[in-house]
Amino acid sequence: MKSEVYQGKIKQYDAKKGFGFIGGLEQDIFFHISDFPLADGEPKRNERVKFIIAENNGKLKAIKIERVIDQSAKAKKSRVAEHNKSITSALLSNFKK
Repeated sequence: MKSEVYQGKIKQYDAKKGFGFIGGLEQDIFFHISDFPLADGEPKRNERVKFIIAENNGKLKAIKIERVIDQSAKAKKSRVAEHNKSITSALLSNFKK
């Protein structure tokens, strides 16, 4: 199989078992948490990712998974709102001291 990069969304993730599935292709692709970048926390449902598909005992598995920043207008607006909220909280906490 070629090391082609695919994109999809986290369809489901079971933190207790340490694995989940990525949807958006012809079939759901298995992934293990050890192949997921944990710097920004555990996988979340509908989170966009890009990955390479490898064969594992005759089954497909996502490896070298990377998070994809959602560039949609809705996502940008949400990030701006979160940023503004954190700035406001920081400023207000300075006044309370």
